[in-house]
Amino acid sequence: MNTRGARAAGYRALTVTYHLPREQALLDNVLGDLRRGHIDHVLVKTKSGVAVWRGGRNGRAA
Repeated sequence: MNTRGARAAGYRALTVTYHLPREQALLDNVLGDLRRGHIDHVLVKTKSGVAVWRGGRNGRAA
């Protein structure tokens, strides 16, 4: 997903951009935490990597 699409869908930035593949382990840890917490999130592609954005406060992952 891109920034415009994520914002339009009601998501907001949760993390800074992760620079892959160098920071893949950090990203995996964040994603694991979000999944365990059933927190709605998306990955947003940027020019330099990928950022994690989360949904509404009470959102649940599909």
